[in-house]
Amino acid sequence: MSQRDGNTELTVVERFTTTSAPTMFERELLEYAVYRESRKGFVSRVTAALTERPGGYVHLDRWTGLDRLLRVVHQDPAAPAGPRGLAATLRAEAELLVSVGRITLDCAPEDAARLVLVRAVVTGEPERFELDFGSLVGQCVADEGFGGSDLLRSVADPYVYTGLLWWRDAAACERARASAAYQDRLSKLAATARCTEEPARPLAAL
Repeated sequence: MSQRDGNTELTVVERFTTTSAPTMFERELLEYAVYRESRKGFVSRVTAALTERPGGYVHLDRWTGLDRLLRVVHQDPAAPAGPRGLAATLRAEAELLVSVGRITLDCAPEDAARLVLVRAVVTGEPERFELDFGSLVGQCVADEGFGGSDLLRSVADPYVYTGLLWWRDAAACERARASAAYQDRLSKLAATARCTEEPARPLAAL
């Protein structure tokens, strides 16, 4: 990313796998999220538990640009590096991404009841993958309760993506994911990428 891109909106995706008690770790994770939310340059965030991977969590926050984010990370001595429960965390990883396509229909992701993350390592043409992900989103648009989507591309590796879909209603999300049309669109992503689908439950605010 060049210096002139310092004001391009960015998303940080942090993933945690912990052996801590869920109640304790989730509280610490939310405290960390709320602190970052108070920093200048913050736009929005989603903090969620991965429903099919016990102990797995994801935190996404959007920033107005790299310059603001770097000030938070490097120039604020009071900034926590992460949840205090990281001492009992098996794995923590962070990635910087830029949106290549976002739509908001029924609600924003921070107000959703369910999220689905699609992690993808593209093995074919990135443009083809982006179109195929758009077809998956298009299939969801007509579903009752579908809130929107965001396709994020890694700043470090343009062949790595994280897709985010969200629903305002948990039952609507499950119905959509179980449908033959959704599964067909999801399977077609495999033509250009190695994909992992991860449903998630947003954590309630403190």
